[in-house]
Amino acid sequence: MNKTVELTISLVIYRPLLEQLNGTLQSLVKCLDYSKVSFHLYIIDNTPIGEDSGVNEEYLSQFLDYSVYSYFRNEKNVGFGKAHNAALNVDSNYHLVLNPDLILSEETITQAIDFMTNNQNCGLITPHVIWSDGNVQRLCKKYPSVFILLLRGFAPDCIKKIFKKKLEDYEMVKEIGCHSVYLNPPMVSGCFMFFRTSIWKKCQGFDERYFLYFEDFDLSIRVKKFCDIAYVPNIKIIHHGGFAARKGIKHIWLFFNSMTLFFKIHHWRWF
Repeated sequence: MNKTVELTISLVIYRPLLEQLNGTLQSLVKCLDYSKVSFHLYIIDNTPIGEDSGVNEEYLSQFLDYSVYSYFRNEKNVGFGKAHNAALNVDSNYHLVLNPDLILSEETITQAIDFMTNNQNCGLITPHVIWSDGNVQRLCKKYPSVFILLLRGFAPDCIKKIFKKKLEDYEMVKEIGCHSVYLNPPMVSGCFMFFRTSIWKKCQGFDERYFLYFEDFDLSIRVKKFCDIAYVPNIKIIHHGGFAARKGIKHIWLFFNSMTLFFKIHHWRWF
């Protein structure tokens, strides 16, 4: 894909749940049709060679014409950030980092571009997100402490209740609402990151030292050296993911490994 397009999108998959991926692609296509932007979608498959991810040219042809996407298959899982960085040298005005477990509202792309057009200092947008059960997912966070990360990720509900105010403070419950734009939250989630491509490139994408988890927090810190980050509540997404502690020992190890790396690179905060 050599010509300049208005929007590029990177979508990384790893042993995808096809029902969720179907929903993501269907909503993305509706969203792109509604916006009428020129686009190119990069699908990077981290499912190791020898395993069937269920994704191939025939599968993708259900959703997209072959001319508007590129599909890459890595020999092994190279990690979330490194896979997205395969779309680092794109030629576009905007770049969207997208998870394969999201449902986008029809107006998502149009609203994101409109906001960027009207707010030239903004280089990254994060949306208003709800879980599939309708509860709000808090994508904006304050700089974390070791205590709050362990409490939020691994403590039983009875312990979380004791520290409810501390958790709400970390998740910016009082600051972030569903009606008002909020500028420059300290950290935002990597499940949906709508960039000016110039900022995406200037930051050199994700730090590939993070295999999984905390690469989005790290990138948030680096983005703010160049531009504003905006939480834009009229951009609405449904998200099915999260919950590292429920995914088994390997994910817990990855979480702790990335957490340690994050604090070493930036600064430790224990409480």
